[in-house]
Amino acid sequence: MNENREKHIKIAIPTNDGKSVFTKMLGMAEKMYIYEVVGKKFRLIEKRNNPYENTMQHLKTLDVYGLIKDCEIVISNMIGKKGIKRLEKRGIKLFFKKGKIKKALLEVIEGEFAKE
Repeated sequence: MNENREKHIKIAIPTNDGKSVFTKMLGMAEKMYIYEVVGKKFRLIEKRNNPYENTMQHLKTLDVYGLIKDCEIVISNMIGKKGIKRLEKRGIKLFFKKGKIKKALLEVIEGEFAKE
């Protein structure tokens, strides 16, 4: 097996404008932008509509999880306490960031790869 092969990871980011991390709760965002990260570079690979944007059902986080379960990381401004536990229990790493998506991605990537 090639040990020099770079790891590919997917990061989900809630957004309404495509430029900034959504300022409210994760499940209320219009879209989930999915980024692929290879090494310290990232690229947008998919824009997923969130059909739960305007709903308030019990266990909503699990419905939203169904949209992003192929992602290893979620960068969000806000997630409810129970939602945090539900996502972490399913193996998703959570980062809480505000502002521009690009800046948030760079901060998370730099922090994660500094550990390796």
